[in-house]
Amino acid sequence: MVFTTSKTICRFGGLSSVLLLGLFLVAGCTKDEVPKFPTIPEISLIEISSDTIVQYEDVLNLRIGYKDGNGDIGFENPEEYALYVRDIRLEEFDGFYVGPLAPPGANAPIQGELSIEFPSLFLFGNGDTELTKFQIKLFDRAGNESNLLETDFVAILRN
Repeated sequence: MVFTTSKTICRFGGLSSVLLLGLFLVAGCTKDEVPKFPTIPEISLIEISSDTIVQYEDVLNLRIGYKDGNGDIGFENPEEYALYVRDIRLEEFDGFYVGPLAPPGANAPIQGELSIEFPSLFLFGNGDTELTKFQIKLFDRAGNESNLLETDFVAILRN
């Protein structure tokens, strides 16, 4: 499950828009406050809820930060995925839908946070503990791929 909080940083007649879970809030903005970000998305790890979880009982939460110079992260079509996450115990990434984080066509720098929830991680083998990491990447509508983010190890314990 993916939750988003984003901030659109742009000038509209001296005002900026803050997109918070689909709501627009307006705040003052000066030319000096408008940051310059690359048009290729950048992501960073803000927080991981725990380095040890009990299978089927604990929920693992990851919070990542993102920045994008033209605000084209997220898709209107729910069948298109912007966020990809891989448990390193598996070969393939899983795709997740992220809606537009700025209005389509806005062409404005954005930054914010995505929260990713893993409600039921489990052991693959017969042991009492397994270690894993998560790799995360983000794509924008132009097809640009962010840097690859990798978490520290997380221990999954048998319940």
